[in-house]
Amino acid sequence: MRILNLVASVLFIICIPVLLVTSNARGAINTQRLHEYSYDKYDAAITTGMEKAELLNIAEGLIAYFNSGEELAVADSFNDREITHLVDVKNLIRLFYRIQEATLVYVILYIVFGFILCKRKWLDRLGNGLIWGSGLTLTIFAAVGIALAADFDGLFTWFHEVSFSNKLWLMLPSDLLTRLYPDAFFFTASIYVVIATVIECLLIGGLSFWYLRRRRGRLVASVATGGGAGTAAV
Repeated sequence: MRILNLVASVLFIICIPVLLVTSNARGAINTQRLHEYSYDKYDAAITTGMEKAELLNIAEGLIAYFNSGEELAVADSFNDREITHLVDVKNLIRLFYRIQEATLVYVILYIVFGFILCKRKWLDRLGNGLIWGSGLTLTIFAAVGIALAADFDGLFTWFHEVSFSNKLWLMLPSDLLTRLYPDAFFFTASIYVVIATVIECLLIGGLSFWYLRRRRGRLVASVATGGGAGTAAV
């Protein structure tokens, strides 16, 4: 039973960074404002010759495509190579979604069954697990942040080589995807995910530490008060 508890706790700690990263990545993918930021920042209206309304329609179409089993509604805007690559991107995004959902389910079940089995004693273990999970996430992201700053292009290339089985991700300067989402945009999006995750870790870890310290302080005060009363009675 102890081994089972240890394995469950370790899995919970590992799930924290995975859940936070995939959740923030999912949020970034589905935030139209982020797509719009890329269009404005890198002058997509000028490089593509499209009106702002057309660009926003493409953003909406891509978001809808990544979140459904339907065909790409704005396929006419892209060439065949880009459309094939977007299929690969969609498959990768859907995998991220499944990982996020699986880790979320595990975290919820871990918390719920912990309360059922251990009652209020579970709060201490849960707090410690959240602190360890937040610490693990911050450690990982410290390394990722350094890597992004040192060699984003190399890391970006490595990610594509690992994630895709073909070279369709090597876009041409004339491709619409390149003009809509240049490499610099993905650097900004990555920083967004990193910052959001770090803030969440600080909140989760900070609140958990505060709760555990406050709870232990109350226990110490309770023991001290009880001991003083017993001595006076004797």
